Amino acid sequence: MPKVQNTQPTRERGAGRPANSGSSAAPQLPTSLTACKKQVRNVTRLLTRQTLNSATRTDLERRLKALTILQSQMSSAQTDKTNASRYHSIKFFERKKVIRKLTQLEKKIEKDGKEGLEDELTELFVSLNYTTYYPDEYKYISLFPADPTKTTSETKERQAFIQKRIARAMENGKLPRDPRAVNAEDRKAIRKGNKLLLRSVSQAHGKPGADQSGSESGDSAAEGDDADEFFE
Repeated sequence: MPKVQNTQPTRERGAGRPANSGSSAAPQLPTSLTACKKQVRNVTRLLTRQTLNSATRTDLERRLKALTILQSQMSSAQTDKTNASRYHSIKFFERKKVIRKLTQLEKKIEKDGKEGLEDELTELFVSLNYTTYYPDEYKYISLFPADPTKTTSETKERQAFIQKRIARAMENGKLPRDPRAVNAEDRKAIRKGNKLLLRSVSQAHGKPGADQSGSESGDSAAEGDDADEFFE
């Protein structure tokens, strides 16, 4: 039987594929801090090559700048998450202790009047905001350290600075005078809106790290109270 010849045109190799224009899509930004650090190292290494043309070098420099910003943001978010988890309980117990003091003082004011107690009342409101809105960016400094004698002068100065910033935010309406009246949803919104409130602490005193266990100046002496009420 004679062989039937294939009359269909043969498809050339590579036909039907999009032509390569010579330009490649920009690589996607990393989604994890580890991957971001790796890309920063890779791009930095590439920039040391002397054979790069000006266009490639410019592209790499732009990418390195974007990656550096992203790395800083991811690192900050990781620190926030670590501190939020690490100091959640101590802030909860100290907040309960401040609320008890406030309740006692309010009863006294209701009975005897506010005269001579305004400063103490304001101080307690500042302390309550301190335990409620203390930024997760920084290592928490306890209001009630187990051993106050171990608190350094630098730590006391940093804490006083933060309390002063909180008091100013209360005066400006950026923080509520009495956070007890704020619901959970509004607390989150307030915390998000004031994320940069204490940013200058790092410039004035150095940013406290997140690599030490416990709060600065020791664990809180309040942890023994209301342990059965800790369900947040």
